[in-house]
Amino acid sequence: MLTKKSIGAALVCALALGASGVASATMVTVDGVSWDTASPLDLTINALNLRETSVSGIGQVLHGYGQIGSINGNNNFCSGCDLTFTFTYTVKTIGVQQVVFDDGLINFYVSNPGTYDVTDPTTASLGTSWLTLTGHTGSLIGFATTGTLFGKVNGTVADPTTGSSGQGFLDATSGPAMMYVDSNSQPDGLGGFADFSLNSEFQTFPANGCGTMPTTDLDLLCSYPIEGTASLIGKSVTSVPEPAEIGLLGLGLGVLGFLIRRHRKETDRRE
Repeated sequence: MLTKKSIGAALVCALALGASGVASATMVTVDGVSWDTASPLDLTINALNLRETSVSGIGQVLHGYGQIGSINGNNNFCSGCDLTFTFTYTVKTIGVQQVVFDDGLINFYVSNPGTYDVTDPTTASLGTSWLTLTGHTGSLIGFATTGTLFGKVNGTVADPTTGSSGQGFLDATSGPAMMYVDSNSQPDGLGGFADFSLNSEFQTFPANGCGTMPTTDLDLLCSYPIEGTASLIGKSVTSVPEPAEIGLLGLGLGVLGFLIRRHRKETDRRE
């Protein structure tokens, strides 16, 4: 006979069965992109092949694109796919070897392997939307105003040289990967928290054959005379159940429901 005590035990077992998947799962996979949330480097997303336009005045928009090269130090994070991105920022202030940006938008895309070609900017936005990051306003020591991205420039803002760098803050705002990275883990210097901090290095390095004057057509490589690398630092949200884990929990609760129904039928027959 199924007693209240045994029903309670069954409930505990059902929840344990579902929770066991949550506790043991450290790998996250979203549209073919995988990373280990238990990695000592979690969450580090490194970009390569980054190209961007040149800016020289307030209100101008910085455009750029690139490819993700590794997540948590693993460069085989996207088996059978490419993970690429495009971005825009608007110049807020320009000082002596400094530039501050407002707004900020980075869109990530998953596409078939070989789709991305660094010499063709239009290929960076092909594929399926994976994650959107929006600029988060913060403060950085050494800068007189707030912003979403802060650049320290060697040379000039329009023609940066080796050693130029950027720092900024971003929030996950949409896309299937959002729930796994919406962590509010990075202090923004204003008492709040962003999901990601951004660190970059960049310098003027036009592609061969482009000359010294950039073109203005954003579909052309020669419109992006600046090259660089970047890293996004955040934290994975490990409390989000994977579909398989949800299935385990459902299975456990299904067993509990079956036992309760059987108990009710036995009680009805005795009555």
